[in-house]
Amino acid sequence: MTAHLPPIGFWSYTSSDDAAANGRLSQLRVLLAKDLQLKVGRQQVKIFQDVATIQHGQDWEKAIRAALNETSFLIPILTPAFLQSEWCCREVMHFHEREKTLGRDDLIFPLLYVGITPDRPGACFDPKALEVLRRHQWIDFTKLRTRNPETTDEVATLLDIFSDSISAAVLRVVSAPVVQPVVQPPPVPAVLVPPAAPPRPKPPPALLTDGPGLPEMVLIPAGRFTMGVPEAESRREQTDDDDARPLHEVVIGQPFYLGKYPITRRQYAAFVNATGYKDDGGAWRSVGFQTNDDHPVVRVSAIDAEAYAKWLSDATGQTYRLPTEAEWEYATRAGTTTARFWGDDFADYERYAHNDQKGTAPVGGGRQANAFGLVDMLGNVWQWCADPWHPNYKNAPGDGSVWAGGDPGRRVLRGGSSGNDPGDLRAGVRYHIDRGSRINDAGFRLARTLSGPSS
Repeated sequence: MTAHLPPIGFWSYTSSDDAAANGRLSQLRVLLAKDLQLKVGRQQVKIFQDVATIQHGQDWEKAIRAALNETSFLIPILTPAFLQSEWCCREVMHFHEREKTLGRDDLIFPLLYVGITPDRPGACFDPKALEVLRRHQWIDFTKLRTRNPETTDEVATLLDIFSDSISAAVLRVVSAPVVQPVVQPPPVPAVLVPPAAPPRPKPPPALLTDGPGLPEMVLIPAGRFTMGVPEAESRREQTDDDDARPLHEVVIGQPFYLGKYPITRRQYAAFVNATGYKDDGGAWRSVGFQTNDDHPVVRVSAIDAEAYAKWLSDATGQTYRLPTEAEWEYATRAGTTTARFWGDDFADYERYAHNDQKGTAPVGGGRQANAFGLVDMLGNVWQWCADPWHPNYKNAPGDGSVWAGGDPGRRVLRGGSSGNDPGDLRAGVRYHIDRGSRINDAGFRLARTLSGPSS
């Protein structure tokens, strides 16, 4: 038996935060519910909020407990006041227990509304609630909290991303408990034998593919790293990397999958043939130099890459997407802090990167992978990321999420290509062009969210 969850949520927040924000938190809940309604179809979306639901004279504690007992997902609005609130912490722990009874671990969606310092003494009423929250990826709303939610495009974009994650979770089909007939237990033996420990969940595979001809995906572990280019590296390379500073720590809170190679012409052609997708007259078919089906596809825009990801998601039931800029750099560095994952120098690059100044090469091509098992992260083709362009890292998010705002018409490219100077083939180098541009040395690889039946 299988079942998915009803689209019923719980808005966990403090009224003092909503008052300080002139009611914008309540506005956000309404807008999110409307966006989510578009994505789940005819099922009615409900997101419980105390002031919008509890009637005058009603037992509010009883109403909150009842709402938590029927909700399918929890949205904690993280602020210093939230962490210090006894009731907010109770709501997190109450729903955490419900999540376990549902056999799920992907139904809490924290929204960081005001910057917090959770490790400061007294910052959190219940440290256990904080640990639960830390295990779930946050979405960063801090730079948009002063904007009018109903008239700001950046807010709408972030809410769209947020509702995508929620709808994917509640509509995901999972095994439902099977009701077994009651069987009279056997007599108790003289010597009691303790029950066997329940089997541990099977870890996700380190390498997978969701079907023949589809991308090979490598499991990237959670972790943290320092994002950006140190000034010493810029001086050594004689480059200007001001767009890749200030340096900042990023925490990748959840594992994810990333393509072992860039998407090839063969894989992209399968998408075009299956869907009849129309681009700029099939620009990817003729690129001005010799290629074959094993070469990375180029002359595809960010729009084309996102269309491919949506097709693959629909075809497999998984969530494929472009990686965020932070995810890409974290995966490329693979635990290293040097300019390139094989060292600071460009010497001996042929073992790791294609950079012959003549055109692309077949993906992999005998080149060595980095420590995570990824090939062609530097060289061969520039790779599209999900983030709009920002001119530097001032106020960049620290959780690896898509950085909303910036220039929505331009997208980030990373990795350098076969035709670039060696100085561009570094883990921290950033480039950007119009999201609809198709150029001879830009392709893409996909990320895949660690969720779904085949994970």
